[in-house]
Amino acid sequence: MTGPASNESRAWSTAPLGLLHLDADGYVLRANDTFVGWVAGQDAGTGVAGRRIGDLLTVGGRIYWDTHVAPALTLAGQVEAVRVEVRTAAGPLPALLTARTRPRDGAIDVALLAVRRRAEFEQELVRARSAAERSTERLRWVQHATAALSHAAGPEQVRAALLAAVAAHPGVAAVRLQTAGGLQAGDPTGGRHPGPDGRLSVPVAGAAGTHGDLVVQVRGRPAEATVDVDALATIAQQGGVALDRALLHERSMSVAHELQHAMLTIDLPHREDVTVSAGYRPADSGMEVGGDWYDAFWVAPAVLALVVGDVVGHGLLAATAMGQLRTATRALAGPGLGPGRVLDRVDGFVVDRETGFGSTLVYAELDTGSGVLAYACAGHLPPLHVTDAGAEFLWEGRSTPLGVHHRRVGPPRRQGRVRLAAGDTVLLYTDGVVERRDVPLTDGLAGLARTAGRPAAGAALTTQVLDAGPNRRDDACVLAVTWSGTAGT
Repeated sequence: MTGPASNESRAWSTAPLGLLHLDADGYVLRANDTFVGWVAGQDAGTGVAGRRIGDLLTVGGRIYWDTHVAPALTLAGQVEAVRVEVRTAAGPLPALLTARTRPRDGAIDVALLAVRRRAEFEQELVRARSAAERSTERLRWVQHATAALSHAAGPEQVRAALLAAVAAHPGVAAVRLQTAGGLQAGDPTGGRHPGPDGRLSVPVAGAAGTHGDLVVQVRGRPAEATVDVDALATIAQQGGVALDRALLHERSMSVAHELQHAMLTIDLPHREDVTVSAGYRPADSGMEVGGDWYDAFWVAPAVLALVVGDVVGHGLLAATAMGQLRTATRALAGPGLGPGRVLDRVDGFVVDRETGFGSTLVYAELDTGSGVLAYACAGHLPPLHVTDAGAEFLWEGRSTPLGVHHRRVGPPRRQGRVRLAAGDTVLLYTDGVVERRDVPLTDGLAGLARTAGRPAAGAALTTQVLDAGPNRRDDACVLAVTWSGTAGT
């Protein structure tokens, strides 16, 4: 005979989730067939009734029942979707536990929904999240190293940046760059995995060979972050490229410095009627060779040529253009031409040879017999005339930088003249003496005039001017000529 009661009982027994009826102390009074099947597997005779629910859960679930679920049932009368694991014949079964206390007698109804697939999915999510976090940390580590290496200039700075970037990883206890002895330098297969001593090594390889091995001591404790060897190899490879670049740059700078030094350390003319002195101050950074240069030579027995120029740019190309302009100026100057025509000739050289475009140049000729100084400025700062009464800038004879307005399409370059008194000095200089980003040019020129007006002569004057210059980020040079007014021989 069947009826509503028997149907309800059958539905309770065959429900697709485990159902338990417990007494107030948590002992099983009744369990449906689904739960019994979980616990007993094929052995349907295994008893569940009379057992405490904690004994049917794993150790963690038992502890959680006693410390959280049971107190919550006492205080609130119910709990919902608590994750536990049921002890089954096939192993722990993840389940969501929902329970409610009956107000009448304190008995507890429990429903357990098996979530094995959900647990697997959650574990996959956890693994995927962990992998994404590791990938993010790996990428952040590599990006940090790339940024540090890109800002490093010389080889020593690159090595320091490489070691600092690797040491920033929390799993790295120590790191060094080994170039000889011990490990085989440049071996791409050895040391890629930590040995018993917790060390691993990767080669820092450049285009032409290895710069050594990056030897890393990993911490290795379970709580420490692990070092990704592939990321470490990427950083080491970038370090090799950065070292290649730094060494190439260093060699280029060495050649440029030597070229510039050869052009600046010339034997300046010396005679009793004129005193010529020069000074050069490189930029504080020392990593880029500037285009500042000077020269002085006799155009005629009584005519002294004075030249100061500034080539656009830095480095080996600027040094090469500087040498070409210096040589061209000497070759193109001649008696009777005057500064304006000499600059026209140099302008033609710049246009024809396509070198030194936009460079500035001041060229002056001093007639030592009369004390007349003729000068022309191609985009350059004005000469400074220093007398006993003070200092005055010579603003005449100005025209555009070299190559900008060639004489073939424009008028000849203008020139200025000034007559010197015995003991007067004229200063030619580059922008590094007076220019600074945070100071107006007028203030820099005024400062130069004040400095040059102090009692000093010859090399002492050029040193005084360079030491007082506001700009230490750019090269600077000064050429000074003092006319004594006496007849030369």
